[in-house]
Amino acid sequence: MRRCKREASEVLGPLVKILKYQEYCEWVLKDVKDSRLVLCKNGLCWYEEGLVEKAHSIVMELCLNQAAEVDVPLRRLLRVNGEEVSGIEHNQLLDLSDEGERWEGDVLDNKPYGWGVLYDSENKMVYEGFRNGEVNVCYGMRYYSDIGVIEYEGEWCEGKRWGRGVQYDRTGKTVFEGEWVNDEQLSKRVVLNEENQLLHNHIEELVVSDNSCNGPEWSVLDWSFMSNLRLLEVGDYCFEKVKEVKWIALNRLERVVIGKSCFTKQKNERLLKSDPNRHFCLKNCEKLGELKIDCYSFSDYSTCAIESLPSLEVIEMGDLIKWSYIFYESSLELKSATDGMK
Repeated sequence: MRRCKREASEVLGPLVKILKYQEYCEWVLKDVKDSRLVLCKNGLCWYEEGLVEKAHSIVMELCLNQAAEVDVPLRRLLRVNGEEVSGIEHNQLLDLSDEGERWEGDVLDNKPYGWGVLYDSENKMVYEGFRNGEVNVCYGMRYYSDIGVIEYEGEWCEGKRWGRGVQYDRTGKTVFEGEWVNDEQLSKRVVLNEENQLLHNHIEELVVSDNSCNGPEWSVLDWSFMSNLRLLEVGDYCFEKVKEVKWIALNRLERVVIGKSCFTKQKNERLLKSDPNRHFCLKNCEKLGELKIDCYSFSDYSTCAIESLPSLEVIEMGDLIKWSYIFYESSLELKSATDGMK
């Protein structure tokens, strides 16, 4: 019995933590100026992490382990996990190693906690900015320590370049100025496959490679956080375990193309039977003009709701010559269809 309780606690503990974090994120994101977030997964659970700009000078790092909020011009750590921080000692000198590495700045519980400067063992500046323990957070400047020139200045998340920032070469010339996610330059066109499953909220073109995203963690496909998405192209044999598709209020979405045998668990047409737990909903996407779905996709979904798509002109499902089995036994509901639809 004790073992069962311990095992249940080991499973439920992280789940409760994620649910509380998700609730906190929803509250934070209600009123933000801008954000650069990614979808992360822990087991079968998904949650958002990244960098949020709440105002012109207020930057917030949202992470499962910590949410830190800072005022950049004032060089002040404001809140952690929604609560004001007390006990921070300013203008402290903290030895970090026997080799001579040190931190000069804000300290809490004998570790860097806030704004300060990090020096290496040769007394050369490595970093100036916000830091929590051994991790750069929110905003700061990393240096080419051997020459004292700034290498990167901008926003950080969990020790990675993230948000707005500028990368310099060793002569001080700008290499790149713009947006970053997960320590890489932000790309608005993303190819999703087994090696790369990083989704962020500034994606404009999303291409899913063949035979991708078939794991159990892909059970619900709700991409409402990708508000900039314009084009979605899904290859063949993808998302077989997805039970619910909710593409709602994607107001920049213009085109959706789904390959064959996607969103389908049963591959044998002789055994096809609708699953009452599998649903497709596409609605309130004001710019969507084209929806194409190839054969055998959504074949065991029980419902298909397509609603309030004022710009929709083309719906193309399957093949006119052969059986397509798309939404084979589904109830189909079309609402607010325009005269130009074909």
